[in-house]
Amino acid sequence: MRIGETQPIREVFSLISSPTSKKTKPNTSKSKTIITKQQLWNLFCNDFFKIHGKVITQNEDAIENLKVLFYYFLEDSDFFKSKNLIKHLNEPTFNKGLIIIGGVGIGKTAYLKCFENIFHRFSSLRFKGYSAKHLVREFEKCTSPLDKDLFYNEIDRKRIFIDDIGSEKDASNYGIINLIGEIISDRYDKNQKTFLTTNFINANHNVEDTLQALGKRYGHRNYDRLFEMCNIIVFTGQSMRK
Repeated sequence: MRIGETQPIREVFSLISSPTSKKTKPNTSKSKTIITKQQLWNLFCNDFFKIHGKVITQNEDAIENLKVLFYYFLEDSDFFKSKNLIKHLNEPTFNKGLIIIGGVGIGKTAYLKCFENIFHRFSSLRFKGYSAKHLVREFEKCTSPLDKDLFYNEIDRKRIFIDDIGSEKDASNYGIINLIGEIISDRYDKNQKTFLTTNFINANHNVEDTLQALGKRYGHRNYDRLFEMCNIIVFTGQSMRK
């Protein structure tokens, strides 16, 4: 396939359902289809190449990792059948955000950045992305109460993506603050949708161990809140970095 060309999505996601062929779970969504799978796939392929300078890896793991995100953002009922969706730890719903857990270099950040770029075109899907480390650095630059107000106003959005949580240090600004934990707590209180990525805590790639480590990092209240706020997604496969 040449650069700039995209395959029919049915060739990539075998036996994928059409966006109108099935209904989602009751009471999970009120939105109407504003973009088809094929349209989203075309945009994703083109934007991925523009952002990252390479075509999308299409091995089995990469496709499964992508499918669960496509199903989620398009509110397709096949989301609830996805192999990458963890169902036994909480109840999946489109009303929740995402926490994506996986190894390094398998597309968590790259895919979400691409969706961020695409969804800038669609107000009902639009979100803004930040890395956890970037948020800490920006907070530490604040030198006045006004600066802090502006910082918090910037991230007070309906939907945001925080990349690589758990990797950042506590923020130091006239005292030590667990900034990402505070942001998660605030967004829970405001019922704002949040997308998070994090790496596995150990070589065993254990989801529950990883979530418990986040609980130790951000506190037991935020640990419980993550289950209420987020669908739990696991990315599989080997690093695609070269």
